[in-house]
This record gives sequence, C-alpha cells and structure tokens, in this order.
Amino acid sequence: MHFPTLFSPAQLQVLDELKTRDLQERQARSTDPMRLRALRQGVAEFLGMMVLQTRARLVAEFGTSAGYSAIHLAAAAQRMGGRVFTVDRMPEKTAWARRNLEAAGLAEVVEFFTCDGVEFAAILPSPLDLVLVDYGIPAFLPALGTVKAKLRPGGLIFVDGWSAEEEGRWETDPGYRAFRENLDADRSLVWWRMSLEGKVHLLVVKL
Repeated sequence: MHFPTLFSPAQLQVLDELKTRDLQERQARSTDPMRLRALRQGVAEFLGMMVLQTRARLVAEFGTSAGYSAIHLAAAAQRMGGRVFTVDRMPEKTAWARRNLEAAGLAEVVEFFTCDGVEFAAILPSPLDLVLVDYGIPAFLPALGTVKAKLRPGGLIFVDGWSAEEEGRWETDPGYRAFRENLDADRSLVWWRMSLEGKVHLLVVKL
C-alpha cells in the first residue's frame, strides 16, 4: 500500500508498473543486466518517510536502476524543497530512470549521473542529509570517506540489506569486512542493523 497523500496518481501508476515488472523478473529469476532490482516496497516507503521526518533537502542515491526508489525519495524531497542526486554505472539504466521520473513528474527534482561511486561522491554537494546505498557495499567502499565528510551531523546513510543466507559475507568478503571496520573505527558514527521486509539493513548516523 502506498501513501496516497505523498504520491500523485501519475506517480502511483509508474510505481505500480515498475513493481509489477520487478516481481515478474524475480519470479523468472532473470539474470538480464537490465533487470530492475527495485528496493522492496516497504523499504522504499520507509526511506521516503525518513526524508520527511528528517526534513532532508540534499539526498544522494548510489544505484539508480529504473528509478523506483528515486521516485520515493524525490516525492518526499520535493515537499522539503530539496533535491535528489542519483548515480548508476549503466547509461541505459540512467536513461530508463530519467524517463520514469519524467512520467512521474519529478525529473526536475532529480539530477542523474552515470559514473563510478568515487566520481559521483566528489560531485555531490554538501551537507548531505540522507544517502541511500543500493550499489553493493564493496563498490561503495571507495566513496565512503568522501560521503562521510559531506554528511551533516545527524545525517543518515541507509545501506540496502541482505538475506540470512548472505550474512557470511561480512566475514568472508574483504570489501564487506573493510566497510564494517571503517564504521567501527569512526567515532563520529553510530550504526545498527535493522530488519525490514525480510532483510537486514544498516542505518548509519553521523553524530
């Protein structure tokens, strides 16, 4: 169920179309590089509400895909007079997301980039209020230092989650382990794991 007071009918239509395609692709176990890979609906809605709750005006997203989560972020940021900056490594997905945000009437709220995470982090304005990482932790790790420096006190980093079967990555994958060690060593951050929509996610707050 979407929040009818946050989304316009056009936005709801685009969201429903994307969610239907994502469900079909998941059921088919698609391996197409253009697979949508949308955030789960409850997670995307939680992030939209976090934008409103924290009155976020500068929002960054690592991992645009087709723009499903960007619509949630942009609809909320628009209410705050804010902007969303989003990046993907595939130009085809950037173009796809732009079309979806245009159909949703939100393209003017969003700035789209196609590059790697380090370049994107360097471009981002500051102070950032909220950062969504749906990009893969090892891929995001090289940009983490720049993002932390640009995050305002009280700002949030939300890392999209993993299933119970993937829990072992935190010990076996060097990128995951280095990411956790970076967070643990930074006294300006507090973080915790939260369960939402059947996955475990990370929420990081800058003190």
